[in-house]
Amino acid sequence: MGRIRSCSSRRSRSIGWPRSTWRATRSAPGRTSSSTRTARTWWARCCRCSRGPSSGRGPCRWCWSGITRSRRSTSCSRRSRAWRRPTRQGSRRGRRGIVVEEEEGRAAIAEVAEVFAAVVQGPPEDGRVGIYRSLVRRGIVSAVRAQMPRTARALGARFEATVDRWLDEALPSSPYLRDAAAELVGWAAPRWAEDPAVSPWIPDLGRYEVVRFEVAAAPAASQPSGAALALDRAVCFGAGARVVSYRWAVHRWAEDAPGAPEEEPTALLLYRDGAHEVRCLVLSPLAATILARLVGGARLGEAVTEACAERGEPLGEAVLRGTAEVLADLGERGVVLGAAEHGNHDPITHAGTERGIVAGEQ
Repeated sequence: MGRIRSCSSRRSRSIGWPRSTWRATRSAPGRTSSSTRTARTWWARCCRCSRGPSSGRGPCRWCWSGITRSRRSTSCSRRSRAWRRPTRQGSRRGRRGIVVEEEEGRAAIAEVAEVFAAVVQGPPEDGRVGIYRSLVRRGIVSAVRAQMPRTARALGARFEATVDRWLDEALPSSPYLRDAAAELVGWAAPRWAEDPAVSPWIPDLGRYEVVRFEVAAAPAASQPSGAALALDRAVCFGAGARVVSYRWAVHRWAEDAPGAPEEEPTALLLYRDGAHEVRCLVLSPLAATILARLVGGARLGEAVTEACAERGEPLGEAVLRGTAEVLADLGERGVVLGAAEHGNHDPITHAGTERGIVAGEQ
């Protein structure tokens, strides 16, 4: 058996093949044969890609890294043994850092536990009432401001002062937040009118915004009755129609308009159309009086007769023709749904009448 000599090719060093590749040359009488076999080798994973083996020389054939080597193998790693074996000083520093981190962790856990205990136990009993009162007040103020934003901006800081005074003296009687604005306006409108520091058109603006909200939130109207209008029958209205009268033309006043609204007595009919948008129609004094009585549930003949007597208008052909034209126009708009059997029993309309925010009252 011939001797074995090592032969390390340049290619094996360049691509990272194992160093233990040997070429054996066997000498025999008359011929020479050579064979390549691999002796016992070791393999180490590359620290960078953790995939291919790395050798003492040459880069990894997977990530082509010749710098990062396996830390476990002394012949594979190019770094010194001192780098892999920590010193006593380094160990002490590491332990000291661990102790500091543990102390900081305990302090953070104690702080979180203290905050959690304070939240669970709550404030003292004397302070809870103030917190609950503040939460209730904030909810009412937000609900009222959402229904009458222009009035709140016009009043400024006086708006919340008015709400606080109302909560101290009257309190809302309805359990629903949607009724808070109407009750506030009903309580504050006379006081605003007597206060010289408040603009005289503020009460009308507050009433107008409340009515618009109620018309927008009114339940859907019933289907048209199909019955023809008659003098001895009431008229059925839909979508919470309202007839209101104001001293100031607040319906034409824009929020960003300079100055105040025009002082002009105005009668309005507010209703909701088929697209669920609140619409506003300006009425004549006689038409407003007739429609206010019809919305209140009066029969058509009685409403026309009493309105003419109240306004001092003679009941003639012109009045009857004008009333018929107005009712026909409202029928096309979807406000008049036909004749009713026993008066108009719209609960939303009667609720508005009781609060004093429908026609004729300022």
